[in-house]
Amino acid sequence: MKKIIFLISVFFVFTVFAQEAAEAENEAETKAENETETAGEAAPEAAPAKADDDKITVSKEELAKLVREAVAEEMAKKEAEKKEAEAAKEQEVAANTAKEEEKPADEAAKEGKKEELSKTGDTNGLIQTSYTKSSISFIMGDDNLRDNSQYSPKWDIGSRYEYEDFADRVYGYSNNVKSSTKLSLFHEEKGFIPYITARMSLSFAMYNSVDSMSDKLITSLKEDRSFLEIDFRHPTKHRFNITLYPYNADNIAIGTLRGLRWGGNASVWPQSDSSPVPGFQVLYGYSDFSVYFGFKAHAQSKTDKLSTEIVPKETVYGFFGGLTYNNKELGLKASLQGAYIDKGDNVNISDFLLEKPGDDTIKSYGIDAYLEYNNGSRFGDPIGINSYSDGTWVSPDYTSNIAWRIRGEYLFQNERLQNADYLSSANGKAKPITDDYMAHGAAVDLGFRWKGLRTMFLYSFRDLSFMTFDAPGVNPWTTIPSEAKQTPEHLFTVSADYYVWHFWFGASFGYKIPATYTVKDENGKKNTMVIRERLSTDAVSTAFDRTREMLPTGRDALDIFFVKADIKYQFSDSFTAMLEYSFTRDHNRQRMVAQDDGTYKSESDVIEVMDVHGLMFLVEGRF
Repeated sequence: MKKIIFLISVFFVFTVFAQEAAEAENEAETKAENETETAGEAAPEAAPAKADDDKITVSKEELAKLVREAVAEEMAKKEAEKKEAEAAKEQEVAANTAKEEEKPADEAAKEGKKEELSKTGDTNGLIQTSYTKSSISFIMGDDNLRDNSQYSPKWDIGSRYEYEDFADRVYGYSNNVKSSTKLSLFHEEKGFIPYITARMSLSFAMYNSVDSMSDKLITSLKEDRSFLEIDFRHPTKHRFNITLYPYNADNIAIGTLRGLRWGGNASVWPQSDSSPVPGFQVLYGYSDFSVYFGFKAHAQSKTDKLSTEIVPKETVYGFFGGLTYNNKELGLKASLQGAYIDKGDNVNISDFLLEKPGDDTIKSYGIDAYLEYNNGSRFGDPIGINSYSDGTWVSPDYTSNIAWRIRGEYLFQNERLQNADYLSSANGKAKPITDDYMAHGAAVDLGFRWKGLRTMFLYSFRDLSFMTFDAPGVNPWTTIPSEAKQTPEHLFTVSADYYVWHFWFGASFGYKIPATYTVKDENGKKNTMVIRERLSTDAVSTAFDRTREMLPTGRDALDIFFVKADIKYQFSDSFTAMLEYSFTRDHNRQRMVAQDDGTYKSESDVIEVMDVHGLMFLVEGRF
């Protein structure tokens, strides 16, 4: 631009000078002609003047042409430079677009969910409140393709009375309701005080059932861990957090893997009823470390409640706490947690039998240790037809070519129950009225990923006391008799999946040695009970709730195994479809047949319910 202005200025100056030069030349020519005429009259034979050969003259037209050519040349140069810059910019945009398209889907999703991360509170050094998304699930399938009975309805749509997938239960999946809807109204905003964020979540779970008389759909809502939270984050890495649960404090518990987690739901209190369980959690964190304290309370009957009988109530408490180290950059997480829960009076023990009042109070506690190391990008959760109970599934991150993970957890529990050997003879001495009921649970989880291929191995150990800790006991309120034979549960699972084009193709194999409880009858014949899953006070052997199974007299428990194949496609971060086939061999299983009097009778050795083929199709949306 400066060059153009300069040339225009030169053009203007040259034009003025040329005009003045032309006028001067004309004047000179006129003057010369006059002088010539005068001189001619005086000296007609004078010689003509010599021409100046070194003098160069440029006309106005020629000068204007030169300036126009210079300006045109400069303009063309500028236009070429402009086009070259635009082409380079287009190439840069194209390269960035190609780079974005080459990014793994999970990484792109991660970048697009910065706002959503604040809802989960998943940051370094924290045991954090879980945020439940609103969701709706559609299931069409059959739990047992070979059996079409009240025990297993034929292929249809709706809630499923499915067979328990024991490996998924240890990992953390919930099989209780296949077709489910969760509603969560979540809001987050910055406070008037610097560094403070307020969060609120009003959450409900929707349960659908069909009225047996009218065949109409009945829908009911149940509160599902609503919370209020104040979160203070200071730039110096200090953090303070308080979370209040006005109705349901299930999120306050110890343990990480669901198969070992304890203290969450109201069933930890044997006299649990429909009363709310309010609570709160206070947490302080600095950098990668945090320490928390939790508290919740439950109002329950002081004695065993029968039907609509009015009985006195008491308020019992649960105390929780822990220390956590969580460094997401290193991929290292470790925690040590503890809980103490007062479960109230043992309803089997009369107060007049006690030497001291309160000796029959069930005081339980647990200590949990957890360690995890993730090398490479986030390894993620195994795929499965079922969702986590809190509505989340951690998807793998395929950014790095290689990733591996190791997790280990151990939980010890103890409580005072009525001694099953009380007043029995042992060297002529009476046993104490209460005794310790100790339980152990542990798990090791290994995973390795190369590009889109993942392989996983899980081993878990849970003894019989651990499986029946919240019942409490195989026979409620009582320890295990010394003459009873008990065996722990051992579970082995190997699985693999491959990810390509937003598809997951997976297969798994599981093998379980079930926990058992065996006693002999008056004829000396053994009676064995198989405990498939952890029991609570309402977990009884019915047609559809098969967490425990009584085997025919004299029969030993057999090992259980399953194979499973899954195809999952993720349309977006919030919309997923999945197809699963499973085969389970469990020859401990019996078919429950309804009798005329309304009771159920078990039938053994029915191949249709021992070798189980299942097929499920799931479509699930979260928002």
